[in-house]
Amino acid sequence: MERDEFSDRDWIELVKHTREKFGDSLPEAFERLFADPEVRRLVALRVNRSAECRKQALSNIRRAGDQSYFVMVDDKIYFRDSAPK
Repeated sequence: MERDEFSDRDWIELVKHTREKFGDSLPEAFERLFADPEVRRLVALRVNRSAECRKQALSNIRRAGDQSYFVMVDDKIYFRDSAPK
């Protein structure tokens, strides 16, 4: 797999493996994974390139509001804590 190639399936498997390995809930697995800078970089690329990932990120924004992992700025999705000001 190329460094920037990270498929929807790869993400699902990574979350599943993380939950199994650490006994995490889904939100806990996301927190654990999003703490890794490389995972954040790959996810940030995917949410702006993959229609399905974008849909999931937008759903997270709608459901979680100010507690969302993501924020939309000028039609681009960023991790909330790394969005341009």
